[in-house]
Amino acid sequence: MLRLKIAAKGLELEKLCQSCGLCCNGVIFADVRLQPGDDAPRLKAAGLPLVSSTKSGSLGCPQPCAAFDGCRCQVYSGRPRHCREFECLLFKRVQTGSMKFSAALDIITTARQRADEVRCLLRELGDHDEALPLAKRFRRTSRRLVKQLDESSAETYGKLTLAVHDLNLIVGQAFYPGP
Repeated sequence: MLRLKIAAKGLELEKLCQSCGLCCNGVIFADVRLQPGDDAPRLKAAGLPLVSSTKSGSLGCPQPCAAFDGCRCQVYSGRPRHCREFECLLFKRVQTGSMKFSAALDIITTARQRADEVRCLLRELGDHDEALPLAKRFRRTSRRLVKQLDESSAETYGKLTLAVHDLNLIVGQAFYPGP
């Protein structure tokens, strides 16, 4: 009976991750730094672009991840160590039983909706670069608008700023509290 409960919990946790993907789609992370033991040539051969950090010189995979397809990883069995080891706070709460699966799904739905709202507002303001993480797109758009903010874009920019704030709140509270 205990084995069945453990197996059911494992399937539930797998379903939780597959309904989310925020750790892979550029919402939570801007990149994934490779760790000792990660096979950079194999990851590159699998189609993942690898970039060198100007600060540390270490290699990483920029987010959104090129191997992320919907809510599935195309290189799951050979994904970087950071990806294998990362468990968001929401995952841990469901795993320990301190949060119900349905409540976690509700939080994921809200976070995804907030991220979609940010993407939509960024597009309205002329940023269509879906290959960059949301935080970077927001900063870039903010820098650009400081120079050319007009009455029509000011209202949309205000909505964007609030939407980013709301997204950051839910990410910080439910998924990843930062450093």
